Amino acid sequence: MCGRYHLSFKKRLEIDEFLAIVDSGNYRAPGRQGELEFANYNVAPTSLMPVCRVSDEGKRVLDSMYWWLNKWPIKEGDKPNFKYSTFNARDDKLKTSKLWRSLIEDPSKRCIVPMNGYYEFSGGKGNKTPNYFYPTDDHFFGVAGIWSPYSPFKDTKSFAIITTKPNSVQEPIHDRMPVILHPTEFDDWLNPDNSLEYIMEMMKPYPEDAMATHVVSKDVNSTRNKIDAPYLIEPTQLF
Repeated sequence: MCGRYHLSFKKRLEIDEFLAIVDSGNYRAPGRQGELEFANYNVAPTSLMPVCRVSDEGKRVLDSMYWWLNKWPIKEGDKPNFKYSTFNARDDKLKTSKLWRSLIEDPSKRCIVPMNGYYEFSGGKGNKTPNYFYPTDDHFFGVAGIWSPYSPFKDTKSFAIITTKPNSVQEPIHDRMPVILHPTEFDDWLNPDNSLEYIMEMMKPYPEDAMATHVVSKDVNSTRNKIDAPYLIEPTQLF
């Protein structure tokens, strides 16, 4: 699974160039945080985050979306149904689950979630150790996702991150990892002319030599801890 990640950038242009955004969309940075235009080192489900999708006009845009997919309309301000953890969608359930099937079959509902890296946790309950996974050949990951037009906020969409089986870097920590797309795959993922069978072939573990990991501070374990603190992604000692 992927239940926590990190995104920070100095200028919106960094994200636009990485994702080849051609129209502004509804995303607006919340204001500079020191030298950074945007920084959240501890992104958790229910956060509002920038996500790339294709607009009705066929343009690649960046929208603010709610990280907990709501498939059906809810009243503005209401909380989603937390009985179901819809911030992730398993690739092996997309075609069989009633929850996901209609979305993955709609090519307009594919999206790409930018992140600098993500966290997975090892160890037992009450003593979990966060591990940070990040790219070695780029500044960002582009993660495959699906989106819905509904969320607890007016005129705001929601999204889920798609997960797949792990590579050898991820496997010792967790049995699932995000579907990380290569930039050369972005066009194919977002292209509405590509069939469901074609994009399902893209859902595979990311190459081991293109990512790395290290243990980080247990402060990541709590979503209340310093989302704007860069030390959260720095290597730390287990003991």
